[in-house]
Amino acid sequence: MTRLFSSKNRPPHLGPYPVELLSRTEVMPDLAGVTPMQPLSFDRPNDPHSIINAMRDHQAMLDTIRGGPINTAVADAPSDLRERRDHLKSFGYFADAAVVGACLLPSGAILEAPFQNADVAGLVQDLQTAQTKTLASGIDMIMADLRDSANAALPDITHHTHGLVFLYENPRDVMPDEPGTEWIKDAHDHRAGLIAAETAIVIANYLRLLGHDARGHTMTSSDVDLNRLAVAAGVATSDGGPLIHPYIGRRFGLAAVTTTFAIAPDLPLAALAQQPRSAFGRAWRVGSGAAKNARNAVPYANRRFVDGAHPFERLNRVDDPTTYIDEPRVARVPKRTDMFARAQFGDMGKKLQQSATGGHYVRKAAPSMAQRRALGAFVLLQDGNAAPDSTSLDPQHAANLVKATSYFLGIDAVGISRCPDWTWYSHDARGEVIDPPHDQAISMVIDQGFETMDGSSGDDWIAVAQSMRAYLRFSLLGGVIAKQIRNLGYSAKAHTVMDGEVLQPPLLLLSGLGEVSRIGEVILNPYLGPRLKSGVVTTDLPMTHDRPIDFGLQRFCESCNKCARECPSGAITAGPKLMFNGYEIWKSDSQKCTTYRITTPGGAMCGRCMKTCPWNLEGIFKEKPFRWAAMNVPRLAPVLARLDDAVGNGSLNPVKTWWWDLEIEEDGGYRPTTKPVNRRDLQRGLDLKYDDQTLAVYPAPLAPHPYPYPFPMDREAGIEAYQAMVTAEEYQIRLARGDDSAVHRYGAEGESPVIQVEVTEVEAMAEGVTKYEFRHPDGAPLPEWKAGAHLDLVIAPEFLRQYSMSGDPADRSRFQIGVLREDAGRGGSKLLHRIFTKGRRIFVSNPINHFPLDPGATRSFLMGGGIGITPMIAMAHELHAQECDFDFHYSGRSRATMGYLDDLADVPWAAKVRLHISDEGTRLDLTRVFQTYQDGWHVYTCGATRYMDSVLAAAEKAGFPEEARHLEYFSVPELPDYENHAFTLRLARSGREFTVPPDKSAAEVLNDHGIHVDIKCDDGICGVCKCGLISGEVEHRDFVLSGKQRTDNIILCQSRASTKGGVVEIDL
Repeated sequence: MTRLFSSKNRPPHLGPYPVELLSRTEVMPDLAGVTPMQPLSFDRPNDPHSIINAMRDHQAMLDTIRGGPINTAVADAPSDLRERRDHLKSFGYFADAAVVGACLLPSGAILEAPFQNADVAGLVQDLQTAQTKTLASGIDMIMADLRDSANAALPDITHHTHGLVFLYENPRDVMPDEPGTEWIKDAHDHRAGLIAAETAIVIANYLRLLGHDARGHTMTSSDVDLNRLAVAAGVATSDGGPLIHPYIGRRFGLAAVTTTFAIAPDLPLAALAQQPRSAFGRAWRVGSGAAKNARNAVPYANRRFVDGAHPFERLNRVDDPTTYIDEPRVARVPKRTDMFARAQFGDMGKKLQQSATGGHYVRKAAPSMAQRRALGAFVLLQDGNAAPDSTSLDPQHAANLVKATSYFLGIDAVGISRCPDWTWYSHDARGEVIDPPHDQAISMVIDQGFETMDGSSGDDWIAVAQSMRAYLRFSLLGGVIAKQIRNLGYSAKAHTVMDGEVLQPPLLLLSGLGEVSRIGEVILNPYLGPRLKSGVVTTDLPMTHDRPIDFGLQRFCESCNKCARECPSGAITAGPKLMFNGYEIWKSDSQKCTTYRITTPGGAMCGRCMKTCPWNLEGIFKEKPFRWAAMNVPRLAPVLARLDDAVGNGSLNPVKTWWWDLEIEEDGGYRPTTKPVNRRDLQRGLDLKYDDQTLAVYPAPLAPHPYPYPFPMDREAGIEAYQAMVTAEEYQIRLARGDDSAVHRYGAEGESPVIQVEVTEVEAMAEGVTKYEFRHPDGAPLPEWKAGAHLDLVIAPEFLRQYSMSGDPADRSRFQIGVLREDAGRGGSKLLHRIFTKGRRIFVSNPINHFPLDPGATRSFLMGGGIGITPMIAMAHELHAQECDFDFHYSGRSRATMGYLDDLADVPWAAKVRLHISDEGTRLDLTRVFQTYQDGWHVYTCGATRYMDSVLAAAEKAGFPEEARHLEYFSVPELPDYENHAFTLRLARSGREFTVPPDKSAAEVLNDHGIHVDIKCDDGICGVCKCGLISGEVEHRDFVLSGKQRTDNIILCQSRASTKGGVVEIDL
């Protein structure tokens, strides 16, 4: 029911119910008289079609992560206890709690024997072996954290001092013979308990991220009696019987957090009989300031579950979406085209990749980081095997069941459609071809919530949490629906932000959940506006489909460009709809958008387009004329757009600002940001013109290969591609005359730059040194390689690292590397040690060799220091097989830090191994090793910079010429304090010239202008960006080229002109 009055002036910590009208007591009730809580069971063996069974795994997953590691860097949070309490209560209301209360933790509420969800044990086992297909940013760290948390024993909570209780209300009971409700009968307690558990687990994790111990307590796993804690926190009263709330009654479920984080307590509620009449007076009956009142307190009181909370039945249904889709020619592109994936892999440059590393754009704000843990956990539950026997359902009945159950659980909008092949990606995140397994789609929408968005600029420190909250809720509820369908014997998968294989916007159009808006990929719903996040469940369960809708949005968005005007990155077009990959769309510049969202210093992510859209409505009575006019009188759209500006819709409402502007620092602690916060207001005076915009798009012909490996983005080509797009009318005219020049086709699949292998051996050889062996998953021979080669390992998309191969080149059954864990490094080796477990599937390049043996050498000196011994082992194998003369010297601080010692004792050339161990007094005497140089001798060295400098200096002194001295760096040496100047880069063959600014490398500038240059290390140690040097004074900053090579070669990722304004001419 539409509310009569706005709640814009209501502080968020008060919540949706007018609880301030209720009477409270200074005297703590006798908790011993409170009815003890009874744990819930999510197992209904006698009712196999109950939705409760489908909730079971998700509840167990939440229980698995109710505890966890505590951040050792304590956050600099406000010290005022009331502010702390109000902040945490607001967080609970942000997550849709009906009532939140705080209390000192009474000893009488702590259970003598905590209860544990019996289903947790099975999930713990799954977590030990599970590997997700997704390469979503930071997913491997989430999984590693989940494994650690699942294995850790939970201590008691006697040291906890405070509690928070979250009450989640339920909708009305199911009516007799109500369509679509067979699955949800008697599921109310479980529904509320499940959603309450999500919030408790997230906020407990949030407090641990702030550096304070905290634990979530649910209806299935708890250390406290939730009923007693609810009474103590003023959330409910007992009166000697079951718990009751004066406004909500008994239709609710509970969860709680206990913590060491001190907060001000709330007072307990007075008994129901002692509540004043004023608490149920006009303010409650009509609702003059709070979102909830007597008229709308019971969800679905006047609507059927199958119809949803909004009057979708009033919408104008049409046969086709209001924007043109050329279905036969829609280009299927790989998952790798996702802009966040491209940022992770470094396609848009190293700086953006660094900002995306480990999902930094989510981790930088503590609320979203807390949500992300559960979101990652649910990835394991998105898919699964169907029950062996399928239940026969009439398609219309199946659709009713899905809709009624989804709305009952808390989904805000549901639509059902076909799921044609063209809505699927062509390849999954790992580069494997997707053969669409499902032809049915259930599209679901979650409202991000008006209240917090009202207080936010859309790109400040709460922006990312608004998105994550909605993504998390779909992952939970959409996952439950997918599980329910699998329980019926049909295949089903929930496609989430972490792991999805379908393009959601076209499915939202087909299912009638909205129309294309000027924002671009955002589908706008007539009742939720653009303020939504979506998810899709695909399945082979036959269902009756919904039809697309037409509510006049195309005319409205043609007359309004407020989102384009307000976009801080300038990514939204102020121009017309154009054809992109077979769709008619207002195509935004996704590269600009993604770059801003990942790198903005004044907040975390961005949804300012949603915030400022005229359709971002509170849902109150006075807005009805706007919605009616916008939907029924399209010619009024220009006037309505101007009126929206005039009344200030989309501006900041400071009353609703409840979050703290804390930013993660290098030590992992969250502290007040030192940067100006994005608290921007409307730019009413900005006259944005389409002709002034420079936008780029990357349609199918410019899409990357499907494989998990870098593919630099060509922005110049993207700009040309935008300028080449045409309107739907022009597109169809061209097709009619046989001209397909505007059709976008994908053709970048090609040969994969990586191969998939399995980790078959993990051996800790020394302190921080581990040997890894990889084999082909089906046992096939691996590619040939020569000594000195290295592998590019895709540890994670943002961690492409090079490791020297240490095995025998003659053995093609396996690759072998040794890795030193560098805790103070850039994160790659540390992550590898944590996630590379036996049985894991990974991606590696074909062997690459920049450090080969010289075939003409008469004697080779193999000199390895520390982990630098790895390539020397392969060289020794190869030289021994060729019966060539060599010396093998291995230096280290101590045996405890030296890997491969056992292996070296067993090799057929063990007699040649010489160990030099500092703490045993057998340090390397280089003068004695080299003596006097003879023609044909070569020295090869790898190790720490100081070690290699000593080896090469001694070799040079002994007479080894430069071409006989070879080295390989395994880490970046200390660099001089270089000063960068702008310079000119000239291409010899074309004569083109580019200015290289001080903050960019030559390689970056060339890639920015569509001239492909491979970049891997970006540190000048791998050599893949080497090219010919024609002329110019160069400051060589690499660690690859010899002095002789530097006369006619340059490493583009590091080296620059040696003087300001210099000109360097190169041959690519």
